[in-house]
Amino acid sequence: MNKRIIETHMHLSNHWFQNQFPYIDYENGEYKITPNGDLDSLIDLMKDRGIALILDPAIDLESNERLLDLSEKHPGFIACAVGNHPTRTITSKWSDRTKLEECAKHSNVVAIGEAGLDYHFPRNQQHRLRQLMWFIYQIKLADRANLPLVLHIREADKDAIRVLRLFKDRLHGGVCHCFGSGPDIAQIYTEELGFSLGIGGTLLMRKEISKSLIQTVIKTPIEYLILETDSPYVKPEKPAEFSGKAWRKARNTSLILPAVTQKIAELKGMSCEDVERITFNNAVRVFDLGRFVN
Repeated sequence: MNKRIIETHMHLSNHWFQNQFPYIDYENGEYKITPNGDLDSLIDLMKDRGIALILDPAIDLESNERLLDLSEKHPGFIACAVGNHPTRTITSKWSDRTKLEECAKHSNVVAIGEAGLDYHFPRNQQHRLRQLMWFIYQIKLADRANLPLVLHIREADKDAIRVLRLFKDRLHGGVCHCFGSGPDIAQIYTEELGFSLGIGGTLLMRKEISKSLIQTVIKTPIEYLILETDSPYVKPEKPAEFSGKAWRKARNTSLILPAVTQKIAELKGMSCEDVERITFNNAVRVFDLGRFVN
């Protein structure tokens, strides 16, 4: 099978993929749960299903070394984004930012992130100033390394856009990961600031959750869209045949990306083949992945 899909956001180095685990599969238009998966067999299956490359982004400072090690074990299949997730900056030592500088020098690193702002939790738990310090630091690091950014922006578009506008001349593109806002916000990130939008499981959730993203996918030129899952998180809406417990325990995987592709194709009136080809090329361009997939 031709390698036709690039997964731009999967936490394959996450501890949820250690030992044996249940995971979500999608084939021939149907979801299923594989009860006793393991990392090596999952990677082999994803390759067989046409996944050409996984981009594994950091969650916290400690995860950077794990994902770099995993990328070395699977050369040419796993690329990395190193960074410090906004919700993890709250407990990170500011002096430890030098560790990130060193990780960014690794040859498998193609981006900096997850970087950004997250206002989802109660205000007294957000530590906005600390998040902001790390966000600006990672923007500057990406500029020094001439790398794109993997943005994590949750319920914080107004402040994030203000920061990105201040540093507009120092941006090297990237992606708004797990994008879920409407077309007007999408246009600022894409046309004004030069970012792509990461489209994944949110598009496959129930309508009250996905309605804004559906309008964004319809109205945003496909040249700004790339595929992702945020695996093991951000699962599609649970099919009726599975229990809630089974669906909660199962890890999301890149195997659902054909379902995402089908939904994008439906919304934009395109063929799945064209969506796969264009989003593949978009990901190669955004993250300069030619050395991995060509």
